[in-house]
Amino acid sequence: MFLIVDFLNLAYRSFHAIPRLTSAKGAPTNAVHGFLNSVNRWLADLQAVRAAIVMDGEPRRRLALLPEYKAQRPPAPPELISQLETLAELFGPLGWPVLRDAEEEADDLGAALALRAAAANEDVRIASNDKDFLQVIGDRVKVLRGSAKETVTADDAWVRDRWGIAPSQVADYLALLGDSVDNIPGVPGVGEKTAAGLLQKFGDLDRLAGALDEVERPALRASLREHLPVAFRNRDLTRLKTDVSLPPLDAFRLRPPDYPVLLPLLANLDLKSLHARYAKEQEARAMPRQGLLF
Repeated sequence: MFLIVDFLNLAYRSFHAIPRLTSAKGAPTNAVHGFLNSVNRWLADLQAVRAAIVMDGEPRRRLALLPEYKAQRPPAPPELISQLETLAELFGPLGWPVLRDAEEEADDLGAALALRAAAANEDVRIASNDKDFLQVIGDRVKVLRGSAKETVTADDAWVRDRWGIAPSQVADYLALLGDSVDNIPGVPGVGEKTAAGLLQKFGDLDRLAGALDEVERPALRASLREHLPVAFRNRDLTRLKTDVSLPPLDAFRLRPPDYPVLLPLLANLDLKSLHARYAKEQEARAMPRQGLLF
C-alpha cells in the first residue's frame, strides 16, 4: 500500500481538532501531535510500504489563469506556522519521504504520484479533505477524508452517493459550482443539485456547451450561455495536472527512523507518548533475535 499525505491539509485539520497543547518551553505542539499520530495510525492500518508527504510550491499556473486564486485565505496563525517548520524537520528522522516542487501544488503532485503508483499495480490512499483529489479515485486509488480522530474512505460509490456524479466529473462539477475555498467563482444560478443534474444529463462541460438549447430552465440556460467561458477557465483551474516530473517510486519506500536524531527532537517538544513509542521501537529493533534451541 502507498500512503500519500496532503501536508497542509492534515496540519490544519490537526491544529483545529486538538485543543491547545504546548511543550514545557511554551511552544505549540497540537498540530505536530495530531499529524504524527494520524499518519502513524494510517501507516499501521494500511501496512504501507511506501509513503509521501506532499507539500505545496507556488501555484503559478493557476495564478496566471485567475490572479485572485486563493487570495481570500487569511494567513496561517503563527502558532501553526512554527509547527509546520517543526514537522518538516521531523520527516527525515522519521523516515517519511517528502515530495515537493517549487512550481507545483501538493494536489497536482499527489494526484500524479497516485496515478503513477496505480499504473504500477499498487493500491493507493490519499489522506486529504481537498475535494480536488476525488478526481483520481479509481479501482486502486481512494481518498481518506475526515477529522484527526475519524477517517472515511471515499471511493467511487462515496462520490456518487455524496454528489451524484462520478469521480471523473469532479473537475466539471467544481467548474460549474465554483470553489469558495480557492476563491473560484461559479456560474450564477448553479448550486450543488443543479451542477450534478447538468452533468448527469450531459456528461461533461463540453457536451453541455454544445447542447445549451436542451437546458430547460430559461434563466439557467441564459446564465450558462453567458458564463461558459468562466466555467471552462474554472475547469482548467480545478483539473489536476498529472503530467509532472516525479522521482521513481522506489524513492518513496519508508525507511526506519533515525532514532538518535528523532528521540531528542521529540523529547524537546515534550511529546511524551510519541517519544515512548519510538524509544520502545528502538529497543525492540536493537534486541538480538533469540534463536530456538532444539
